[in-house]
Amino acid sequence: MRSFSHLLMLLFVSGTCHASWDEVEFTGYFAVGAGYQHALIGPLDQAVNDRLLLNLSADLTYHNFFIESDERRNVLRYGSGIIGYHLWQQDDASLALIGTGYHQAIGPNLDTAFGKMHIAALEGLQFRDSDFLVGLRYQRYWGQHYWAVEAGQDIESHYGQQLRFLYSYRQPLRNWDFYYTAGLSFSTAKVVDYYYGVRPVESLAARPVYQAGAGQQLHLGVSALYPLSTDWLLELGLAANVFSSAYTDSPLSTRDHEFLSLVKFRYVF
Repeated sequence: MRSFSHLLMLLFVSGTCHASWDEVEFTGYFAVGAGYQHALIGPLDQAVNDRLLLNLSADLTYHNFFIESDERRNVLRYGSGIIGYHLWQQDDASLALIGTGYHQAIGPNLDTAFGKMHIAALEGLQFRDSDFLVGLRYQRYWGQHYWAVEAGQDIESHYGQQLRFLYSYRQPLRNWDFYYTAGLSFSTAKVVDYYYGVRPVESLAARPVYQAGAGQQLHLGVSALYPLSTDWLLELGLAANVFSSAYTDSPLSTRDHEFLSLVKFRYVF
């Protein structure tokens, strides 16, 4: 985790040292599965395709502090887990200070769960690190509906800002739970140019210099959960991301959309 998350975890651990663990709510997840990726930057497909996917995460709350996993959010490749602190909350709504990452690293050499991976097609690119945004989230529940607005400032890599709107609907059907998700993101030029711009030192004949402006991203997704036992769940997911011209005009972009599918077995403890 990044510096902001380190701070929140330090505060959390400090608080729990003086409190009963009965006040802590914890749910852990171990997931194993496989996916297929059709990324905006085509060479990044190999980071997912034909590989075993492993994930260890948790949901945890202690008074106003919380850690919220991507497993709980049921949003395929639209952000990651969140660490935060509730500034105000009711049964159906809350406002929280949050820290989370939205963008994965891009570069010729990437770290994976199984070690380093080299992507020859991205040779010559400077490394673009994953980000960590600190900001606010307002969320509201109404029946099976969920709305959220997130606004944040990166403190680790591009130092840009992003505004995100998210809607999700849960549909129980027999033993299945279906989640239909739509999201819209607005990113400043600092964000888009950091990941999709091409610096003079990186340019080639087939990769000219490019400076990106502000951009938008539309996300659509559906996921389904099916209980195999009291501890095991089957998860299926499909997601698509469509990008504005600030992204697709980049020489790094080989497509104008992203697509991801996933089959995963999740153990809950």
